Amino acid sequence: MAANKLRLQSFRTNDLVNDGGKQFELGKSWCDDFFEFDKTLPEVVVNLKFKAIQAGHVSLNDKIIELKLADVSTRGDRKAYVNGNNGMSQIKDFFINDLHLTPDNNLTDYFAIYKVSEFDYFLYFVPSILYKNFLQFFRSVLPTVSVNHDKEYLETDVKNSLQQIFYGAPGTGKSHIIKEQTKAEDVIRTTFHPDTDYSTFVGTYKPTTEFVPVLAIIGDKAVETGRQEKRISYEFVSQAFLQAYVNAWKKVAEAQGGTPQKQFLVIEEINRGNCAQIFGDLFQLLDRNDFGYSDYPIKADADMQKQLKRLFEGVTITDADSINAMYDGRDIVKEALSGEVLLLPNNLYIWATMNTSDQSLFPIDSAFKRRWDWQYMPISEGRDKNGQSKNWKIEADTQMYSWWSFIQKINDEIYDKTNSEDKKLGYYFCKPINGVIRVETFVSKVLFYLWNDVFKDFDSESGIFAEPYDKFYGTGSRGEVLIAKDKVQTLLDNLHVEVAEIIGADENESASDESDNATTTGSSARDKSVYSINGEGNYVKKTVPLATVTAYVKNYPDVTASELVETWYALGTMIRQIVISKVSYEQKLSKTSDAIFAKRYDSLNLPNGEVVYVYNQFTPERINDFISKVNEQSWDIHIEKVAE
Repeated sequence: MAANKLRLQSFRTNDLVNDGGKQFELGKSWCDDFFEFDKTLPEVVVNLKFKAIQAGHVSLNDKIIELKLADVSTRGDRKAYVNGNNGMSQIKDFFINDLHLTPDNNLTDYFAIYKVSEFDYFLYFVPSILYKNFLQFFRSVLPTVSVNHDKEYLETDVKNSLQQIFYGAPGTGKSHIIKEQTKAEDVIRTTFHPDTDYSTFVGTYKPTTEFVPVLAIIGDKAVETGRQEKRISYEFVSQAFLQAYVNAWKKVAEAQGGTPQKQFLVIEEINRGNCAQIFGDLFQLLDRNDFGYSDYPIKADADMQKQLKRLFEGVTITDADSINAMYDGRDIVKEALSGEVLLLPNNLYIWATMNTSDQSLFPIDSAFKRRWDWQYMPISEGRDKNGQSKNWKIEADTQMYSWWSFIQKINDEIYDKTNSEDKKLGYYFCKPINGVIRVETFVSKVLFYLWNDVFKDFDSESGIFAEPYDKFYGTGSRGEVLIAKDKVQTLLDNLHVEVAEIIGADENESASDESDNATTTGSSARDKSVYSINGEGNYVKKTVPLATVTAYVKNYPDVTASELVETWYALGTMIRQIVISKVSYEQKLSKTSDAIFAKRYDSLNLPNGEVVYVYNQFTPERINDFISKVNEQSWDIHIEKVAE
């Protein structure tokens, strides 16, 4: 059970209504990902120890609140029904009668639970005004804590931030949230890189071509010949910053004293460029006053002044007097529109992203940092607009695996081996096609990143890569590059990633196929092949694997479950996990969304009392591969097709 997790959620009305009929409810992600409850249990109990962060609640410090959850819904939610002495669950009783929270006053506030261990949990009440401070303090004390918090808060809180940097591991949705927040706004976007400088960010003279008259000298006069020629000239060209700056002031003018439309300047990968060099004297403009305007205007150079004067020609600010009043009556608006000074208006928003795992970073000094608001983007499960899991899957050999399960497993390994949060993967690290991350994408993007950037110094110890990265590739008969899907599946199995579904299960084989034999009738599309084992029996392909493994156990009666699993995995068939242990079976059964998962396996009791499970979904191609591999072994087992 993964610990060192902090999760926060805003209150719902039902959480704070003093009505025994309104239940406190925790969603699927709380139950599955945070607490990691066993889905088969009808009721679970967790004891929460309250930790006060406000002086008024100190008397309640260390109080134990029983959280009893029952009624697993089809969505995976659980509810806290009446389990207190007053007709309410203890958790609601604590919120309402101990903390005195109400729907009228506290729906914008939060509760937080910190998972210390499988059995130890701390409960916090976090007023919205203390939300950021709480997170910052928590991370300062426990810098490695994994945080999952309300996207609703994240999306509303950043809207009023004039200068905001979204930072976190790759794939956490930094660019996505900016895109979502600025959908209806005017956005100018740029990306920093090591060659970005002041001129490419602000503006500079650039060569251009123009047609000019060809002159002829007649006597002491230059006379046009009527012909034209191309010549190289230079003109000042505004770049991202000046474009956004000019647009913002024009929007202030258009508002005629009202609220102007916002202008966004979005800087992607801000730490891949040398910010001190790129911003130069613009750095001073980032200090904003209480009204959102630059506290300290700066003088524009001569070239920029000419450009701004030209671009602002005819622009009039109706509300100039109120802006000038911020600067002791100085006619700052006139100076800005004439290009004499640069001054950021309060509708110019500068937002940026920063990928903390980038290895080509320029240092950002503290003076620059303090002029920005910083929004950490936690690693969390991708969800749609309705709050439902996106349920992305990874394509492998014979199975699809849960992308979110992989993210959790691999991030635990990354931190364990590197002691770094920066190298972790976010949910949006890869883009799926129809919800599926193709095996080619997974190998070329995800595994390449892990091999090259994360585990390159730890591969011998990590256990993630049983083989070098190049072993995930092979060549076909015509020299084409192929992905070793079986090795991908082995890697995911070794990480114990949750299986989402079986790939390519024979649609003609279902529970009804258990009665198939040599005389079975049915659709002409159904494979009616019949097989014998050592000259005995009549088995359809669905029953061949169990009968074969049974024959193996008869020949080797002392075999243990783990030995049996290992032996059949090493057989190297198209279905690698033909035999799985009871623990593995029960784990997959508890987590899979496959409604007929249990019917895909047959149980087999070993002489020593252990139980294993044998996979039974075989296409003609798979069964032929299975038979070929078995017949190659020295097990005294021979399978033969006796009828079609």
